[in-house]
Amino acid sequence: MKEEIVQIEKIKPKLVNITKESGIPLIGCIAFGIIDRGSNLLQIRCTSSCNMKCGFCSTSANSFDIHPTNYIVDINYLFEETKKIAELKGKGVIIFLDSVGEPMSHPNFIELGGKLKTIEEVEEVVVITNGTFLSKEKIEKLKEYGLDRINVSLHSIDPERSKKLFGMTSYDVDKVKDALVYAGKIGLNIMVTPVWVPNVNDKDIEEVIKFSKENGFGIGLQKYETYRYSRKMKKAKKQTYWKFYNKIKEWEKAYDIKLKVRAEDLNVEKRERIPEVIDIGEKVYADIVCNGWLTGQMIGKAKDRCISVNECNKEIGDKVRVKIIENKNNIYLAECV
Repeated sequence: MKEEIVQIEKIKPKLVNITKESGIPLIGCIAFGIIDRGSNLLQIRCTSSCNMKCGFCSTSANSFDIHPTNYIVDINYLFEETKKIAELKGKGVIIFLDSVGEPMSHPNFIELGGKLKTIEEVEEVVVITNGTFLSKEKIEKLKEYGLDRINVSLHSIDPERSKKLFGMTSYDVDKVKDALVYAGKIGLNIMVTPVWVPNVNDKDIEEVIKFSKENGFGIGLQKYETYRYSRKMKKAKKQTYWKFYNKIKEWEKAYDIKLKVRAEDLNVEKRERIPEVIDIGEKVYADIVCNGWLTGQMIGKAKDRCISVNECNKEIGDKVRVKIIENKNNIYLAECV
């Protein structure tokens, strides 16, 4: 067991502080800022850092050979830019405070949540977390600021298996469970969001379901997915959506609980999206503003958007001509030309 628990490397990534004065836009990069997928839900990412190293992490957080740079965004800058977009979206905006890492690792995370809740168009603010930073004091502050829900990644309630899944010997599932129970008691809405990793935590999922039901928490199961840079567990087995949803139906029937969460359950609806300002195939000049999230990348700025430029050896302050190869949801990827 101990051999399978991965510790964070001793090397540390570069940390980029993103402020209004930095001139780095908050739209365009997957690792930080604001992501609009054409609905009333906005993903707000204040940092890319993470304190865990989950064996199945879809983004490979804390693999510094893959992600040599982390980002931390000034909360006032993030608030100002989110407010502008919320005004364009109109009433009923839902904020998901999420991350490619652990959002609560940002030192001013609680304050950010409170500020975003004051935006007139914002109806709901949801905190996405692994739960390790939750304490009674922070939970009470979340409640005080009027945040609406905490979504917590809880993949097992077995102490040793939890350490394996989270990839850190420091992970304390009992502490997380106690924090969730306290949050529920003082009136915060809790949703447990375990990732079911077939052949790894099958039985654990059932225990998580029981724990959630006993405490009146909502629960939404997440499907195990792998991508190009995902971290993979040895025994993990990929499965089709058909098998995934069939198993969900089986568990729903066995435990008399809803496990499949749909967009309409979260009050998510289609809205006009922020326009994409650079087309696929378009060539533009970009000013290099910081190191990229992936190895070999640099981030450029053009038309008030961040552009992640692959295999770029330019320095900060240089100007480079690039060709856009991806622009979905205003997240721009380019290559040098």
